[in-house]
Amino acid sequence: MSTILTTYRVYCYDGVNQVVSVDWLEAASDEAAVEKARAAGFGSKCEVWDGRRLVAKLEDERRTA
Repeated sequence: MSTILTTYRVYCYDGVNQVVSVDWLEAASDEAAVEKARAAGFGSKCEVWDGRRLVAKLEDERRTA
């Protein structure tokens, strides 16, 4: 049996909350989509969407000393 994949959108924003890129990815679950977005290194501030549903907000977790 094949796995059904969902197409997610990843919006990345700059420092003034303007969209700087939009990418698509396919994943079998919300969790897999978030992991794929993190692994792809889309940027420091991104959102993962499934249609009109916000799945996750990703923030750069790097800290400066």
